[in-house]
Amino acid sequence: MPEEAIELLVIGNTTPEVEAYLDALRNNGNPAHATRIEHDADQLGSALKEKKSLDLLIYTVENDALDTTQMFALIGAINPIIPVVAVSDIPEDEIQLELMRQGVTDLVQRKNHPHLVQVILREAKHLSATRRLQRIERQLEEAEERCDALTESSRDAIAYVHEGMHVTANRAYLELFGLASEEEIEGLPILDMIASSEHQPFKKLLRKLSADSDYSSEMKTTCVRDNGTEFSAELHFTPASIDGESCTQVIIRDQSISREVEEKLRLLSTQDVQTGLYNRQYFIAQLDEEARHHFDNGQNPQTLFYITLDNFTEIRSQTGIKASDSLLLEIAGEIRKNVSRNDLLARFGDHTFTILSPTQELAATEKLARTICNTVAANDLPDANSAIKPTCSIGVVFSSDDVLSGHDFVTQAYHACEHARSNGGNDFYVTDTQLPEDAQATASEANLSNLIRYAFENSTFQLAFQPIVSLHGDTRENYAVTVRLIDESQEEIQPEHFLNQVNSLNRMPELDRWVIRHAIEELAKQRKQGKKINFLISVSGATLDDDTLLLFICDCLRDYEAKGSWVTFQFDDEDARSHLHQLEKLADGLKKIKCKTCIHHFGLAKKPEAILSSFPIDFIQFHSSFLSDLFENQDKQDALNHLNELIQDQSIKTIASGVEDASSLAILWSIGVNYIRGYFIQEPSTSIDYDFHTE
Repeated sequence: MPEEAIELLVIGNTTPEVEAYLDALRNNGNPAHATRIEHDADQLGSALKEKKSLDLLIYTVENDALDTTQMFALIGAINPIIPVVAVSDIPEDEIQLELMRQGVTDLVQRKNHPHLVQVILREAKHLSATRRLQRIERQLEEAEERCDALTESSRDAIAYVHEGMHVTANRAYLELFGLASEEEIEGLPILDMIASSEHQPFKKLLRKLSADSDYSSEMKTTCVRDNGTEFSAELHFTPASIDGESCTQVIIRDQSISREVEEKLRLLSTQDVQTGLYNRQYFIAQLDEEARHHFDNGQNPQTLFYITLDNFTEIRSQTGIKASDSLLLEIAGEIRKNVSRNDLLARFGDHTFTILSPTQELAATEKLARTICNTVAANDLPDANSAIKPTCSIGVVFSSDDVLSGHDFVTQAYHACEHARSNGGNDFYVTDTQLPEDAQATASEANLSNLIRYAFENSTFQLAFQPIVSLHGDTRENYAVTVRLIDESQEEIQPEHFLNQVNSLNRMPELDRWVIRHAIEELAKQRKQGKKINFLISVSGATLDDDTLLLFICDCLRDYEAKGSWVTFQFDDEDARSHLHQLEKLADGLKKIKCKTCIHHFGLAKKPEAILSSFPIDFIQFHSSFLSDLFENQDKQDALNHLNELIQDQSIKTIASGVEDASSLAILWSIGVNYIRGYFIQEPSTSIDYDFHTE
């Protein structure tokens, strides 16, 4: 039944009769309003124009009634969908038939109010459906207009085909095939766009499309342009319609262009933008690959050079960013000239370079290291009067049975470089396997311990922030917080090089508290500037034994006027299992202050899912090993998919960490992982400026 009052226009009848109609409708539970006019064309025309919301016209059959031809002419000109019901003292079949031929929907006995009510309700319902249909048709027309505009402006090549013939195509389609105008495409068989060698399978597909108007498909084939050149393409076929006639929409994507884009993405994911050298993540990946397959048993021996500019921070401070970047580019070019084609050269850090070389002959290795030192020292600064000269320190190590991973190899080279720097810089140090214990203790561990103590005493640790990006349109600005140690030359030391030493000094809880306090302080500052960011902060296993940690977190939130809902605390999977009782208590407390929890390095335990129900968990971050060779490894894809389903079934969001190439993104998206994090997105930075709204 209509919810709103029914608006009636009554021609003829007396006012009491009209009131009787209204009473009958109201008694039936249908509110109604009515306007009565005489059998007069002028009154009818005025009433139709004034009453835009009119629902029904009641025409009284009388001797001096308005001529129905004139009445329907006025209705057709002003409001053609309004139904007309006639009432008569003595309805006769002949009169009813004649009136219905002229356009009246029904004839009712004048005093039969129950019958009239049902007819009015029926016609009101039909009118409502008609109006709804008109709205839908208008919306469809508008949608088709928008679709046409989008099709024309689309970069995809789109055409519409009926029974194998082109009906129309957009500009991108014409340009793809080298055609000048749409007239050239109309009526042209789509088979003419396909290489002759592919005609048979394409004809088979066309027959399926003709037999079933709802059939969708896609195929890879070879297309041919107007000038005869061929190209590989992927074709997508979907049902469509043009001007009410069914047809097939064809989208053609040039696969040669896709390969170009893939190659550009590959370069972006493997190269350092500033120097053109390989970047850190690519170099580490290659090191890990070599360690897995070639370092064992002395196969394919390798040499690693770790090169750090000694005084680059001082140079940058004196000359400025632009001049120091130019110097860095020159040095990168000079080093490139001195390495062979078989060497892998990368920019490993801000002013650190690494070389992986297959040469292990000691004399040749020392010669290259000495040449690089001399080359760097020979570079002049833009400021000719400057007393500072660029120099470098180089650590050189050979692969051996002690090298189990790329991380181990870099760590040994880093220690060797630190040993060279401890002697004043502008020097190199070569070690067969590891540094001698006494040298390592004095040049590395002792020096590192002093740096750590200094950082605690002077609060000189540095926070770095890495974006955590949604794969499914969530634009919330999430960052993972990491920590850096700054050495004497103001160079950042990565966590993998100093956290173990912090732990051996039994100061991890102290470092965790430093990170938590300074991260919340920075978070509150960013929030006050209007940024809607959230932080993910890691907490070590050693800190889980601290019963006062929750109280410390509450104090930090209160001191900086921050909200718990802005912070997620992250715990290592292995630590969580070995400190389960402590973590259960902490997680319950964090939930009460609205903080979230995350488990990272997840997925390698014997029964990884067992921990999911132990305490409140909001996020799971998969172990980065899942991302290694994910694109080629179906077993890893299946394992990750299975874990992701188990986790999300418990309403926990998932994060893939260690994303370092474009190829894994499509896999992660199809699996349904919620968020990604890694060097492919952005390496950790002191800046909090990632644009989460870019597509």
